[in-house]
Amino acid sequence: MRLIAIAALAWLAAVPAAAQEITTSVTALTGRTVVDLTALSTVSRSPLTRAECTSGAQISFEFTNIDEMRSQLHFYYGSMCDDSTVRNDLTDMSCTDLELEYSIGMRTQVDQTIPVSSLIDCTSTSSGTRTIWVLALDEPTSDVSMAGQQDSFPLAFDFAGPRAPANFTARDGETSATLTWDGSSDEITSYEIYLVVDGCDASGAVTTTLLSDPDNPDASALVDTAEGSVTTATVTLSGTTGSQHAVAIRAIDQAGNAGPLSTVLCVEQIDVQTFWEAYCLEHPDCESAGCSATPVGAGRAGGLLFLPVIAMLLWRRRGGG
Repeated sequence: MRLIAIAALAWLAAVPAAAQEITTSVTALTGRTVVDLTALSTVSRSPLTRAECTSGAQISFEFTNIDEMRSQLHFYYGSMCDDSTVRNDLTDMSCTDLELEYSIGMRTQVDQTIPVSSLIDCTSTSSGTRTIWVLALDEPTSDVSMAGQQDSFPLAFDFAGPRAPANFTARDGETSATLTWDGSSDEITSYEIYLVVDGCDASGAVTTTLLSDPDNPDASALVDTAEGSVTTATVTLSGTTGSQHAVAIRAIDQAGNAGPLSTVLCVEQIDVQTFWEAYCLEHPDCESAGCSATPVGAGRAGGLLFLPVIAMLLWRRRGGG
């Protein structure tokens, strides 16, 4: 019996203890000051954006409780990726290899920075979550289910973007144009305003190519941003009277995604006459008769003093004396 007990103890000592599951945390994300896996797990919190995916943003992970006897960290997405049969079956689409492999090097903690584009498909135009698996393996075909050397976590993304503003209108003006559009059911945080000086011909047809791609307008045409979920804005016109300018807007949602441009419209820079200017065109002797006024911006007192002058001139014209 004593020999049996000694043999049993020797066998137990030779069997490695069950390892803890890998623990994953996020230490940094390019462009963000505070971020964690909880915030990145749901679309309603702080999902990864299309801009982060396409601009090369990177997530810095910290993986702990790794069995130092394992040689590599491998990354997958999907479900049941801890099952080696599923993971290595090329006909089974439930688990997909992200083709990310990092050496552990006898460490129980690994800090690794991974581009967002290596974890999420940047060409997607939808929103949702992708379950990421990190496995500590000796080789891709080895099993991990009994050792617990794994972790899985969701990464949320919102690449859908808002819809193009509907019923976009632009009203001609002398120094500025008034823009209006319908409100949106999307969660809009701002609208970008694009203007191309002389971007239309004399007939009012759009000629500029800066706004020809509704999904990627030229940044040089961006002139202003209207904050909030507003439905009207003004844009300054810097050309000359008679110029035809191309104008459009696009919405930015809460995830920072930009939607497509609205319809590109042409707005004319016109000469807006004041009442006094119009009156003097009809009455060339208005100034020689000793009449003078500044109808716009003269203040309340100036406006009141001007009214009797107009009344007197109209009364004389009608034969009052």
